[in-house]
Amino acid sequence: DNLYCMFFVQCGQDWQVVAGTEKGITQVAAVPPGGDPKVVWNLPIEMTMKSTNVYGWPQLVLAVYGTDFLNREVVRGYGSIHFPTVPGSHVMKVRMFRPLSSSAMQQFLGWVNGNPAEFVDPKRPALPTGREVTRVESKGVVHLKLNVVMR
Repeated sequence: DNLYCMFFVQCGQDWQVVAGTEKGITQVAAVPPGGDPKVVWNLPIEMTMKSTNVYGWPQLVLAVYGTDFLNREVVRGYGSIHFPTVPGSHVMKVRMFRPLSSSAMQQFLGWVNGNPAEFVDPKRPALPTGREVTRVESKGVVHLKLNVVMR
């Protein structure tokens, strides 16, 4: 599979990005033939944030995209994780999921048209409302290595 990952930072209204970027995209990477079924992106993300309180602690939201058998771009999974609250080096797992269509007919039509169910807003996994009515299926894990410095 040729996969790439888009990332977004979702945080409360009291948080501000002082330096760096709040969103970005990786290169397209492929699973090596005959090897470990893993994709490596190695994308450094550097940012500085400040806040007046801890409400709305920042989250990293991931959206992984790839191509289907007809080379159409489709979503492969979404996930989100809070940034660590302590300084240091952290290895974290982001469990990925993909929304499901509400009926088998919609799922089939989405597959035929190359337009499966996906969120309108890719930051949706980090928002606290609407989760209880969203049907999803598990789609794997993304491993992150985060180095956090605080003052």
